[in-house]
Amino acid sequence: MGPLKQLNRVIHKIADRTMFWIVGDDSTYIYNVSWEDPRIDHTVLTPNGGADVKYDKDDHVITIASAGCNAFDYLILGSKVTAVDFNFAQIALSELKAVSCMDLEFDDYFQIFAKNNLDLLRQKYKDGIRGHLSDRTQRFWDRKLKTMKTLLYSGTSGWLAYLVCRVIMPALGMGFIKSTVAVKQDATAFQDMCKKHKRRINVFCWLVDKLISNAGFALMAGVPSRQLELGLHRTDNFQTVFKRILATNMVEDNYFYYGYIAGEYSEACCPLYLKREHYPQLKQALKEGRLSLFEGTLVDVCKPNPPKEKFHMGGITPDTKFTIASLLDHMDWMPPAMVNEEFYWLSQRMDPSKGRCFWRSFSEGVHSAPLCWLRPKQVDDKSDRVAMYWSTWVAPFNGSMRFDNRTKSWSTTVVKKQTMYSQLMTGLRIVTFPFIKSWMAAKVYKKHGGAINEHGSKIEAFYEGQKDDYDAFRESFLHARPVLADCIPLRNIPGKMIWVDVGGGTARNLEFFSPKTLQDTFSKIYVVDISPSLLEVAKKRVEAAGLKDLVECVCCDFCDPGAVAAALPKAGTCDVVTFSYSLSMIPDKAAALSSAVKLLKPKGEGVMGIADFYYGGGKRASHGLGDEDGITNVLTRIYCELTRLWFKQDGVILLKRSMFKAVEEDLDFDSVPSEFFRKSVPLLPVLRPWHGVIMAPTK
Repeated sequence: MGPLKQLNRVIHKIADRTMFWIVGDDSTYIYNVSWEDPRIDHTVLTPNGGADVKYDKDDHVITIASAGCNAFDYLILGSKVTAVDFNFAQIALSELKAVSCMDLEFDDYFQIFAKNNLDLLRQKYKDGIRGHLSDRTQRFWDRKLKTMKTLLYSGTSGWLAYLVCRVIMPALGMGFIKSTVAVKQDATAFQDMCKKHKRRINVFCWLVDKLISNAGFALMAGVPSRQLELGLHRTDNFQTVFKRILATNMVEDNYFYYGYIAGEYSEACCPLYLKREHYPQLKQALKEGRLSLFEGTLVDVCKPNPPKEKFHMGGITPDTKFTIASLLDHMDWMPPAMVNEEFYWLSQRMDPSKGRCFWRSFSEGVHSAPLCWLRPKQVDDKSDRVAMYWSTWVAPFNGSMRFDNRTKSWSTTVVKKQTMYSQLMTGLRIVTFPFIKSWMAAKVYKKHGGAINEHGSKIEAFYEGQKDDYDAFRESFLHARPVLADCIPLRNIPGKMIWVDVGGGTARNLEFFSPKTLQDTFSKIYVVDISPSLLEVAKKRVEAAGLKDLVECVCCDFCDPGAVAAALPKAGTCDVVTFSYSLSMIPDKAAALSSAVKLLKPKGEGVMGIADFYYGGGKRASHGLGDEDGITNVLTRIYCELTRLWFKQDGVILLKRSMFKAVEEDLDFDSVPSEFFRKSVPLLPVLRPWHGVIMAPTK
């Protein structure tokens, strides 16, 4: 990795920490406007698909509050709404808008929230609005209104909008945008001027792209690096956004950009809640208590008894069921573990007959494995006025998938504590093993009377003396194991699922699921390994957890078709086959992959998962650059080669994408996004190999 990339990574880390500090600090909000086009939501989620945009009166939407704009849209169109936000300041802004609507006539409301009349807001706040706000929201606005000069340029996204629209645009000679859109209000003139000044626009787009993608300004728009990285393989993000914006009516319809360019809204170009004809419906819905505002996360509010003090308006009961989960784009931020956790708690609250979820993404495809298993449908979002999302998805919450909270370990398992001495001794055994491998393997082969083949003898010789410290040492080494567990689909199917864990060793991988989840989801689990010593540990673990009838420990060579056929289920009957840091140690990888494919159910019903050490981070980690392993320069190649040689001495062959070509006709390696990251090796922090998880459904 070159110095510029290192600098860019440091900038993104600082930006992430700053953004999450802002979110958790509660002293200001990020969004002064909800930055998702609600029109797309309505055409997808309403019963008539947009022909008659109105929600069923029994619909109850759970969503992110943001600036409250989209929550108000749902209320206007007939739904109940529970809006949550981790940033209290966003809740305070939404509450101010809601209480003001109940207290004010439309003309005053429009002057304040469309025309930025802060003097009028201060007057009305003092006269009556303040007394109807929750205590904490009162304190927030008591402080905030003293210095606030504008609503539309408030919050970090407002500051960024001011920088772009009031500083950068004029500096680049693009004042024509404001004069044609806000002053003349002539959409045709705006289009003509954009064509005339194409070069200036290209420079503007390039500069904004660099500020957001490389200089850390994405934090002001509430975009963390994990979300930003979903689009860094595209070189023209903001140019594409600008082209999409040009296809919208900036003067009469696209209030997202009109407001920032003009510094205010017009009666024609504003959010739905600022339209005179919809104001009575919003006021009535608010007075009926159809809006609940909750300070916290979606997980917090979906738990059985969310704290009452966190509700700034309304509230829910233990029996409350949601019919729609409008999740905006926040799952772009999340690793698979957080997606699983959120969907587990959502599933406890979603209506099983009407439940559906809806989300946006900066990625062209579904960006996380747990979301792929919902089999979502992509929404036609070409008319999206925000123009900053590359895909939009909707999926039913019908109970076909099981989401649960993954576990770290079982209470029944006794693991030997890792001390510095034991860590050093295990590390010493690993480092010295290559020098005594032949002698140890011959000894094991003789001990088992030839029942274990040559490769099996080497593996058993390697692990026989480590079995008691195996799990403790590798907890800080095999970092992708829990990620693999997060990515495994749990389907509610007749007869339950069958899982084969190849190289499962001590059965540690099973502990990422609770015993109840395993019993409820699987009819049989096979832990396959070639080391009898590790399987001894596995049997004790399984028996202690009361899973002896569910889990079968199988000692066999997975590369041997005969052994696989004799010891494992029939071909085409397994739902999941996993390799957790085992494929890299199997000499005949093609044979092992072939055995896995034969066991799996066809036509997307079977899934192979591989967590392991990899030669590089792949295309996703390198943002689409370099070769198929994500190697972009000579220095990275040298580092990867040295890493490969270090692992090779222990019989671990770093995985490359080319190793999967033998089964590419049978498995789809592109439909489910992979997860790659780097972590240090214990006792050798300078060595930071790539860890990764690849999930591949059958074709």
